[in-house]
Amino acid sequence: MSAPEDFASSHLNQQYWDQLASRYQSETRIGTNDFHYGPLLPGDRELSLLPDDMDGRTALELGCGAAQNSIYLSSLRARCTALDVSGKQLEYARKLTKKQGVDIALIQHGLDELEDSGLGSFDLIHSTYALPFADDPAAVIGWVARHLHTGGTFLLTMGHPLYSGEFIELDENERGLFLTDYFYPVSDTRADNETDVLTIARHYPISEMTNWLIDAGLRIDRIVEPRPLPIPTMSEEDILNRVPYDSLDWRKNFDALDRIPVVVVFKASKK
Repeated sequence: MSAPEDFASSHLNQQYWDQLASRYQSETRIGTNDFHYGPLLPGDRELSLLPDDMDGRTALELGCGAAQNSIYLSSLRARCTALDVSGKQLEYARKLTKKQGVDIALIQHGLDELEDSGLGSFDLIHSTYALPFADDPAAVIGWVARHLHTGGTFLLTMGHPLYSGEFIELDENERGLFLTDYFYPVSDTRADNETDVLTIARHYPISEMTNWLIDAGLRIDRIVEPRPLPIPTMSEEDILNRVPYDSLDWRKNFDALDRIPVVVVFKASKK
């Protein structure tokens, strides 16, 4: 199914994630004992991208799902706010925060309407694979820059443009990546089988994403293309302790993840 690239996505994202929330939260293990950046990847205890001291700092999560990253930050004594367009995802967040005994401000709001959110400024703003669903990620990043405290940190995880390609069998023992156009990567178009709700997760060249941050006046401190942990050789206990984002479906794709980065992570700061 095809879809136009320029359409208002917030209501479609809401419908899509409301439909998917139950299956997504049941089939995907997203831990709260570490900060996750994507499937089968090491968490922040190994990547070390978060600010050193979160005690008393304010943090905002954009596209929080069940707010697992905010729950982890709360364990570091951060004062957390978490936002998502999906009411169903936030229901899971409320249940999980109650179970974990943490106090997080949960807000239902779309990313493309942040200007009327009424939110203040924060020491840390973070978003793990939510901006690919926004109509205008550059505008979201502009908002982020205006709502970061001076010296604040922005952690942004986006889909890696190379992962928009398709793996093909070259011969009996070799696989390769077929990419039609790096500068205009293929979008990830999604539809729910039951209701045919459609949404799009877009890919962008790394240079374009970099320019969004620079144009917003942010300083790029690090760019990370994390490689998955060696899942096939790890024990289940080790996976549970070191892999904060895991599912059987992603494990089936380990060979691809181990060759091509699934995400790119930007750490930026406000001068």
